[in-house]
Amino acid sequence: MSLYTFVIIAILFIVVLYNPKSITVIYLKRLLLPFACIAFILSLILFSETAVKSAAKGINLWLNVVFPSLLPFFVASEILYRTGFIKSLGVLLEPIMRPLFNVPGCGSFALAMGITSGYPVGAKLTANMRQERLLTKTESERLLSFTNNSGPLFIIGSVAVGMFNNSGIGFILLASHILACLTVGIIFRFYGKKSNSIKRPKDNRILKKFKKEMTNTKQVNLGDVLGDSIRSSINTMLAIGGFIILFSVIISLLLETGVILLLSTYIGSVTYFFGVPRDLIASVLSGFIEITTGINMISKTERISLVQQLSAASLVLGWAGLSVHFQVYSIISKTDISIKPYLLGKLLQGIFAATYLWSFMTILLIKGTKSQSVFGYFTFNPDWIWFNYLINSVKNISVSLIILLIMIGISFMAKNIKATLHKAS
Repeated sequence: MSLYTFVIIAILFIVVLYNPKSITVIYLKRLLLPFACIAFILSLILFSETAVKSAAKGINLWLNVVFPSLLPFFVASEILYRTGFIKSLGVLLEPIMRPLFNVPGCGSFALAMGITSGYPVGAKLTANMRQERLLTKTESERLLSFTNNSGPLFIIGSVAVGMFNNSGIGFILLASHILACLTVGIIFRFYGKKSNSIKRPKDNRILKKFKKEMTNTKQVNLGDVLGDSIRSSINTMLAIGGFIILFSVIISLLLETGVILLLSTYIGSVTYFFGVPRDLIASVLSGFIEITTGINMISKTERISLVQQLSAASLVLGWAGLSVHFQVYSIISKTDISIKPYLLGKLLQGIFAATYLWSFMTILLIKGTKSQSVFGYFTFNPDWIWFNYLINSVKNISVSLIILLIMIGISFMAKNIKATLHKAS
């Protein structure tokens, strides 16, 4: 792409923004997608070797990593929805989720699964809740804005160990990512504040509400529920695989044709005065399109500090990339949930994640250079050794609470089944 082509595209974009309702702009909008598809097909023909290799790489990523890691979560969550347990769980956690995030207690399930499972589990669960009428449209948009997150397996395993060859930085990246998503959730509690929420029971005794909901839980046929859950989950996984493969090809073609390099050159001419090199801009731009490719490029960027490297990676982790956003868009397309609040939330999450990481690195890190980030080690200030104990304590408390909730749920379900059998006899 030459400079003149780039200028023409920029002028057309300005014209569209200036007068979006003119006949010319309407025709340009209608022709944009066909022209983009034609350009994509021509690129596939001209750079066929790159396209085939990148598609194979996308298939390998989906089949060997994404599919086995996400399918069990999707199936289990589908079964929970069909049994009605999520609605009962929401009663217990309503006093926590409502004041903090202005969403029902059932949103805690989407938050927990979104943090632990990775993209796009949070979006899938939010869409399911909306379809089950557990959330209003506004509550769904609030919840979606902060529950679709990257999982610990990807952050610590793929990013920290696989790309930076340093497991220590994975916990800092993960902590920054989680804090950023919670910050966005608190901010978005004020989004659409005047809209009506779904009516909740007036009884203030939480355990009594929970017992009542569990008593009203419908009986289901395990065979039917399991089969429907697997079919629904596999359909979702096929759509996710398609997006991963498509965007793997797109990002490779953009790198091959020099589009990313051209954009980074123009942006880098401005950011260079702030100490941000062009190579880092190119990596971040790639990450804004496809998260894995972008972070991998960031980990290999030279002549920058460790803090800059990890801050850029944290920014991309928070934003997630257009590939993930289109996966989310396909999931919520069957509902009335708008994608705009979600996109704003992810942009804010990326900014907050980068800010938190920079703060943590400034306070905790006493060793670590560019070479150490790839081949060396990562240490904390000894005065902050309590940080590790805090993390372990939070993890143990969380696991204990989950086990307690499961035991309570099983107990009430057993009583419900026993009462049903007694009535039948």
